[in-house]
Amino acid sequence: MPTIYVSRNGQSLNLKLRDNQGHNPGNSNLTTDVDPDDQVIWELDEDSGLSELVGVEYSPPGTNPKYNNSVNFFAAPPQKQGDVIVGHIVGQSPGKGARLNYKIQFKIPGDSRTHEEDPKLQMNS
Repeated sequence: MPTIYVSRNGQSLNLKLRDNQGHNPGNSNLTTDVDPDDQVIWELDEDSGLSELVGVEYSPPGTNPKYNNSVNFFAAPPQKQGDVIVGHIVGQSPGKGARLNYKIQFKIPGDSRTHEEDPKLQMNS
């Protein structure tokens, strides 16, 4: 089960992401590998510098040129469950190497606005 740990990159409005697969780019340029029927968890990292994870949503093609090859393989929109966000991957693979661009929405202490970053999930099989 892939888990993505979310934290703030210094005092910026950018995220620093890592996952339990050993990916740790030191910024938000994270691609996490998934398989059919996986459950993906997003949670605040230790000393995250964030006040809340607001949501995770698919970034469809046409909304930004970098999403043009994005394939939605979420079985349903990820849902907030307490302090974490849980997403489920479809049972049938759309093809090995397919990528899903998504947005992580978050809040920082002392700021009521919601901010977002856009990492990726990649299908393993």
